[in-house]
Amino acid sequence: MKKFAIANPSKAIVILLIILLVAIVAEVIKLKKFYEENSPYYFWNELVKKNPKPSNVTQQEFEAKNRAGYCWRDRKYYSKEELWHKAMKSLTGRMIYENKLYWDDKVIDAGGNPRPTAADCNRSGSCRVWRVPSKLTNQELQDFIGIEDDYMPKVNKLKNTENVQSYVYASDKNYVNDDFKLKDFILVHQLENGDYIELYGSDCCRVFSKSEWLLTKREKKYIPVSNNMATFVEESKIPVDININSWGIGNFYLGVTSALAGLKYKSPEKPSEIFYLNNCGDILYKPYYKRVDF
Repeated sequence: MKKFAIANPSKAIVILLIILLVAIVAEVIKLKKFYEENSPYYFWNELVKKNPKPSNVTQQEFEAKNRAGYCWRDRKYYSKEELWHKAMKSLTGRMIYENKLYWDDKVIDAGGNPRPTAADCNRSGSCRVWRVPSKLTNQELQDFIGIEDDYMPKVNKLKNTENVQSYVYASDKNYVNDDFKLKDFILVHQLENGDYIELYGSDCCRVFSKSEWLLTKREKKYIPVSNNMATFVEESKIPVDININSWGIGNFYLGVTSALAGLKYKSPEKPSEIFYLNNCGDILYKPYYKRVDF
């Protein structure tokens, strides 16, 4: 190389500049990816991508139909009943995403350090979501399982129900191909601790229109959750200088209330958590609203 540079100084300079340019471009791409993955708008950007603007549609038409509740991805307006099925699949996807943080040892403890959780996921057969064909409500689930410490046999009975579906990763074919069109089903979400099980009965979730959510928000005390302990740690934001309805988000919301296995369930008048939906029924993972009773 040294001999070539001496014999062809101009070519050597060109080659060096090309190598330098390639290195700079690679670094810019690396930094861009890092920023996108660590941006406080990461979840917002990911949701926007799920209902993209067609190339042959003007921005004005795109925003106008978004405000009217149109789902560009599926090219239709969804009813609240149809959105419920879409939202339930998306809610399950959020659980799977949370599980992946456990599988990847990215769960943060109180000291801000990652915990070695993947081994627990494997050992206890946890970090999974089960969709169980059942009509049991949250209250009926607790009545069935009980509030004593020996509830696991009942939980396992649910997980072994005929035609049950189990999801570990978002790439699981049975999750990808599942349209969640069953009329009645429950969800069982088990994290790395085999004893920590969240149950979502057939009455766990309801789709709200924007006006219904605003009314509910006034009736009860809800606070926005932009960061969490353990999982979903990073702060997440929604851009404040835009009309989110113009992006097809916030015309609908999903109210969610779950029951924790082994603890007494007290049916709330209003949902425990409220998630933003886009017009296609996809959930904004974070931020969301949490009900707080003082």
